[in-house]
Amino acid sequence: MGKKITDSRWFYIVISLLLAFVLWIYVGKEANPMKTSTLSGVQVTFSGLEKLEERGLTISAGAEQTVSLRIRARNDVWTRLNQGETTVTVDVSGITEPGEQSVSITSRNISYPRSITASDSIDLQYTSPSTIVFTVSKWTSKEVEVRGVFEGSVAEGYQRGEFSMAPEKVTVSGPEELVDQIDYARVTVTQTDMNATYSQDTSYTLIDYNGEPVYAEELETDPETILVTVPVEKLKEIKLTVDIIPGGGATEDDVEIEIDPDTIMVSGSDADLENLDSISLGEIDLSDVFGSLTQTMPIQLDSALTNVSGITEAKVTVTVKGLTTKVLQASNISFINKPDGYQADAVTKSCSVQIRGTAEAVEAVTSSQLRIVADLSEVELSTGNQTVPVKVYLDGSSDVGVVGDYNIVVSITRE
Repeated sequence: MGKKITDSRWFYIVISLLLAFVLWIYVGKEANPMKTSTLSGVQVTFSGLEKLEERGLTISAGAEQTVSLRIRARNDVWTRLNQGETTVTVDVSGITEPGEQSVSITSRNISYPRSITASDSIDLQYTSPSTIVFTVSKWTSKEVEVRGVFEGSVAEGYQRGEFSMAPEKVTVSGPEELVDQIDYARVTVTQTDMNATYSQDTSYTLIDYNGEPVYAEELETDPETILVTVPVEKLKEIKLTVDIIPGGGATEDDVEIEIDPDTIMVSGSDADLENLDSISLGEIDLSDVFGSLTQTMPIQLDSALTNVSGITEAKVTVTVKGLTTKVLQASNISFINKPDGYQADAVTKSCSVQIRGTAEAVEAVTSSQLRIVADLSEVELSTGNQTVPVKVYLDGSSDVGVVGDYNIVVSITRE
């Protein structure tokens, strides 16, 4: 008879292999069991953003989100999940209008680490939250002005000028509802004891219509910094003066001068103010001063200086003191620069001329010392009587002068 199958060596070999395989399956399952746990902090990403930009749209809220995934998987899969990066991707390429959006999370939205293969069994039980909510807004831009705020201090004897910005406006871009809140951009200078002009590229803060700062990562600005200049100039009190031209027998020693105000405060650079002690209002010819003359004269400064006082004119009073006046009749009249082809005759035969000087010198002057000279270079080339200005000369006395302006009437005829 044949041998029993149990007596066969191959029988035991097969049985051993089957038992080993069953044991391997058993041990594998016990060593790598299924596990249900939560994968937290999974980052939400958005695809199709270029399509939004083409339509003038942007994600204005909800761009930064994370979700938690409740997953059932074996231990070795969990090891790879924890070592890699899992993301939830939301496609926004199909959005065409602004507004709040809501997208449900499914397994198709989830990207697992590369180490996870198709053969790895992952059972997504639920997500928290179950939907991704975000807001899509119109992308817009506008220009806003730049304003300066000074929170520092200026050294004694110096003055701060007005802010200067370059550029004077910045462009703010971003979601429409955020951009519409922006009123202006503010730069702040906090330097202390300033004694020189401040000029520096400075960052700025966007301010809303309630005066509150706006900090939003969704907003873009151009440029990112502003060249801020704050002029700081030295202050100095400067005396006002007038230039006296001797005339009519009087010199600067013969007059009293009153100027109101007599000083003004100006600002400028140290170099511009170093040798500046006075500012002349102009000239006063004493031959035009009869006793006392009061007139208003403008205060004119070099363009490098600033009139801090804000006073643009001064009242000047010049009074002649200690001199005597006298009126003499002058009849010695002559002409110069007579036009060719014309004849000039004096209709005025005598002028009353006032002279001034010390009493003794005035008393010694006679009418014969006075000459009247009419310059006809500017007369009209027409016949008839004309009034022309004349110059009165006093010969033979250096201590006495003629006071005032004089005219005579001249008859112009053709030769």
